[in-house]
Amino acid sequence: MMRRRTFAALGPLSVLARSAAGQTQNWPARPIHIVCGFSVGTTTDLLARLLADRLGERLKNPVVVENRPGAGGSIAAAQVARAPADGHTLMLGSLALTLAPRLFKSVTFKPLEDFEPVGLVGVVPNVVLAGPTVTIASIAELIDRARQEPGRLRYASSGPGSGSWIAMKLMESRTGISLEEIPYASTAQATTDALGGQVELHIPSLAGGMPLVRGGKLRPLGVTSVRRSAGAPEIPAIAETIPGYDASAWYGLVGPAGMPKPVIQRLNDELQRVVADPAVQETLRTAGVDIEAGSPEAMRLIMADPVRSGIDLMDRIGFRPQ
Repeated sequence: MMRRRTFAALGPLSVLARSAAGQTQNWPARPIHIVCGFSVGTTTDLLARLLADRLGERLKNPVVVENRPGAGGSIAAAQVARAPADGHTLMLGSLALTLAPRLFKSVTFKPLEDFEPVGLVGVVPNVVLAGPTVTIASIAELIDRARQEPGRLRYASSGPGSGSWIAMKLMESRTGISLEEIPYASTAQATTDALGGQVELHIPSLAGGMPLVRGGKLRPLGVTSVRRSAGAPEIPAIAETIPGYDASAWYGLVGPAGMPKPVIQRLNDELQRVVADPAVQETLRTAGVDIEAGSPEAMRLIMADPVRSGIDLMDRIGFRPQ
């Protein structure tokens, strides 16, 4: 009787195990699409293509990148949220995903309810650069100058939700200083004006800013991550001057809510193997990415964290969706 009861108890578990195995055995059944919410050549696009190439090799299945730029990545996110939750449609999510509902009135998706985290890839800091006409040499000096001359220091911004905007709005909110935001439609024009002295501060991605630093054209004041970046350890983290400051952007794979758990786990396993590859790590470091791989659960905690999701900043400055 004991043996019969034991086997009977194990019966449902064995059915579940066979069902889970079947979900991964039949997946992938067709090409996987990684939807990218930004244009070709952006950090998001470059990371998406790197992951697509390496995941395709490991899964022995085509993985293609589909660019759907617009509305700060919200167009792509809405597409993925509506896609079948079968593991064949993914998105390279970032801070833009969690910020979207706080930036745009038109956004209807909910980041924590409509998406399944697959796994984090890493974080990408920006770097605060001082122009050639400015004598400021550190974040502490920047803060002192801004306090002495409120609203006089100008910074190049790519608009609400961008890395440059987040970095300086967070600095203002944490220190009480006032800076003048100068909006730009392109990073290239912002760089040109920073070199020409039309703006005193430029805040590009770390990868985009390092050629300017190494060429002696702009002076680095600090990276926007909570600690120094492996890609430029000589540049202080802003958090060394403003404790708790973190305006870096996270990047990771997400899919539609309801994706089968075995498929999520398989994707996470392969993603972590890809990110652990020394050649991939070197490429990521060159792109200014600080590697921070982890489980789907760890990524969900980041998406829900008020600071790392950007929600704390939006509350601090009272920003309303536009």
